[in-house]
Amino acid sequence: MPHIRGVVHGTAAMIVLVIGSILTSAIREEYEVFAQLSATTVYYLIEVAGVPIPEEIATVVIPVGVLMGIWVFAYELQRISRAE
Repeated sequence: MPHIRGVVHGTAAMIVLVIGSILTSAIREEYEVFAQLSATTVYYLIEVAGVPIPEEIATVVIPVGVLMGIWVFAYELQRISRAE
């Protein structure tokens, strides 16, 4: 059932993007370390790597990446536990 998995992953990616951008703003206001990490990420993506993306998008790379990692881990854990 690849089409069902595709819909699930597509929906999860959209939700993660929205939640990640909201979390970025909220966490950056509360924790100075996250603001520094966000600034460092923007610097490396735009200045060092030369990735042509707006600064607003570059700031959400870390939280979205972490949320996507959690999603993939939970999904694969569920698949493995169901296969047994």
